Amino acid sequence: MSSRRSRIPNLMMSLMSILVGVLSFIISLLLLQYFEVEIFHTLFLPIIIGILLGIISIGLNLIYPILAATSKRGKIDSNLTAIANFMSVLAASGMPPGSIIRSLARVGDEFHVGEEARLIIRDIELMGLDIRTALKNASNRSPSKRFASLLDGIIATTYVGGDLSSYLREQSEKYKNMKMLAMKNFLDNLGIIAEIYATFLVAAPIMLIVMLSVMSFIGGNILIGYLEPRFLLDLLTYVIMPVGVSILILAVEVIAPPK
Repeated sequence: MSSRRSRIPNLMMSLMSILVGVLSFIISLLLLQYFEVEIFHTLFLPIIIGILLGIISIGLNLIYPILAATSKRGKIDSNLTAIANFMSVLAASGMPPGSIIRSLARVGDEFHVGEEARLIIRDIELMGLDIRTALKNASNRSPSKRFASLLDGIIATTYVGGDLSSYLREQSEKYKNMKMLAMKNFLDNLGIIAEIYATFLVAAPIMLIVMLSVMSFIGGNILIGYLEPRFLLDLLTYVIMPVGVSILILAVEVIAPPK
């Protein structure tokens, strides 16, 4: 049964990629014929476009689950302090772990763990599992290693009869310190990116634009590496600077702590 389930997404991915490739071939063929563009042969470029877009479709289908899991992990990790605090308050009032998880399931969407908490309740109420087994299953399937570690700690604490509220408070403090450290590292890296931006995308382009503008104004047969100053000015303005700014924006998005 499990192998059959695993084959269904693979089949859907294959069909989608074939469909994207065929549609890309047909659309590109019609467009190239309309604009009377022909390279080597009428079908050469449409076939290449169809194959490339089909391969890109396969890559996107393979990458999307990884990106979704990474995004989910980041959202959970950023809310671990609030999650541990919430559970700690309930544990301090004497609420058992099962009731704590039920309460977490009701408000868990705000912490991005609502689905995980509801699956734990499902395992207990519908599958008949005990709370420790349900928590262990949730730990195994969680995309966040830190949240999985928190659940494992709850299992161990309840198993040995420890103080669950104290454990959760300690974990909340630990996650808060980790978040502060991550924010400090982000600010340090952001300072470096700001210096790169000011140097290579503000000061250097201004100097080059002035120099190339003067050379273009003077005219003549002035060349820089077999390229005209006017062409280099257009390349700097419309290609290099936008690409550089885009790369820095992407770098900031990558290193930014999850919101």
